[in-house]
Amino acid sequence: MHFVYRNELFNCNKHGFTAQKSAIDAAIEVKEYLEEGLREGQIVIIVTLDVKGAFDSAWYPNIITKTTKT
Repeated sequence: MHFVYRNELFNCNKHGFTAQKSAIDAAIEVKEYLEEGLREGQIVIIVTLDVKGAFDSAWYPNIITKTTKT
């Protein structure tokens, strides 16, 4: 994980398992994004997906290998 953080390979919007970012921070960012769209008169739609527990049995070495190959 140190390699991923050191080389800034995470998306800046990633909040899960990220130091100094929480679910509340993510919710606030979504709220602000939606409010901006509404202020600009845009049509705003939000779609959510609950994946609670989806990664509990994930094999992280394989995920890191697959996502860091060039």
